[in-house]
Amino acid sequence: MFLLLISSSAIYSQKSTTSKIYAGPMAGSITAKSAKVWLGFKTNGKQYLVLTDTTSKRVFFPSKMDGIANKNGVQSVVANFDNLEADRTYFVYATVENGLNKVVTHFTTLKDTTEADISFAFGSCALMQPGFWRGLAPGASASIFKHMQAQKPDFMLWLGDNVYYLLNDCKTYENMFERNMKMRSKFKYLKSFLTAVPQYAIWDDHDFGPNDAGKDWRLKDTALNIFKHFWPNDYPAQEAFNGNYFSYRYYDSEFFMLDNRFFREEPCDSCAFLGETQLIWLKNKLMQSDATFKFIAIGSQVLNANGFGESFDEYKKEQTGLIDFITKNNINGVVFLTGDKHYSEICKREINGYPIYDITCSPLTFPPLPRRLVGAYKNNDRMIGSDYAKKNFGKIAITGSTENRICNVSFYSRKGKLKRNFSIPASSLKIKE
Repeated sequence: MFLLLISSSAIYSQKSTTSKIYAGPMAGSITAKSAKVWLGFKTNGKQYLVLTDTTSKRVFFPSKMDGIANKNGVQSVVANFDNLEADRTYFVYATVENGLNKVVTHFTTLKDTTEADISFAFGSCALMQPGFWRGLAPGASASIFKHMQAQKPDFMLWLGDNVYYLLNDCKTYENMFERNMKMRSKFKYLKSFLTAVPQYAIWDDHDFGPNDAGKDWRLKDTALNIFKHFWPNDYPAQEAFNGNYFSYRYYDSEFFMLDNRFFREEPCDSCAFLGETQLIWLKNKLMQSDATFKFIAIGSQVLNANGFGESFDEYKKEQTGLIDFITKNNINGVVFLTGDKHYSEICKREINGYPIYDITCSPLTFPPLPRRLVGAYKNNDRMIGSDYAKKNFGKIAITGSTENRICNVSFYSRKGKLKRNFSIPASSLKIKE
């Protein structure tokens, strides 16, 4: 493949004499006309990141590059590419030190159509311990990502606890940076999966700060800066929208990716969970959306009221207010996607005549929760036969004709075996007539 390359100078001065691509290139937000690509590297010379259209052979250079670095000169960079063509496959070519280290991957832009059959993988709680403790610590194996990649999803949706900050990992910028980069570079199956399909992510407490941390976490701005430079999501540009939330459209499905940490107060019925600004943004987005399926992704469960662990149910005013807004405005097609609980299940509750679904998928690599032992098994809203209490990942496929769109939900074991399967017709996601 022939590429005409021009230099985008290294974004930061380098202290290291060793050039290396640590991880990536990884695609994030993809539309019909644009793409965001992440790369982790260090270099003593020039660094290049370009796209090549496999049809026209045209070469595209970043319209913008934004990055951060650690004290050793390792960089985490997000590149924006604009003016792409719809339904085209683009090779992503990354190289440092005059081509001595190079990586190539690819992605395909969305078709210029409002509807298409799609599938995406999803899950949460990916503890993997690099270094000396890898063979002894929980989550030693990352082989689940090999089986996720084999499913060939259109993209991956991370539901929080994607990177576990342990002990001192969250106490400084340098430690957060190092933990994220090690996770991307030290596990071959994860590394391969991240480059194979576009990645979208929200966070939960363990990639935000200490356990159960919220708005008073002293390094929340640092955590946000790290997260936004490791996950190439399409964040709102306005400064007033500070926080880790955004939305994206994938044909006739729209995804509302929420932040359950930055504005979160200690639990009480009238306390903030998502916060006023984020809730106003979400409600406006939902009202404007004409998507068949509207997936609302939150790190914590929404419906589970069994009192074990964290849940939106602990914040009655916000929880009731949001669900009432959805039901009373009859905003069709809403499905919640959640993580955190270290087991998977589908909850369903009819509220104001509207069936509300909460699909929870967890854990990817962390040891599953002994639910009966710790008193977490009881859940009156769980759909019979939907729970799976071992390491697993989820997959959702959107299929069917325009008049009969279906959301097919599957849970797979860590070895890629189908364990649970449910279907939710779009026509059922509204107030009963």
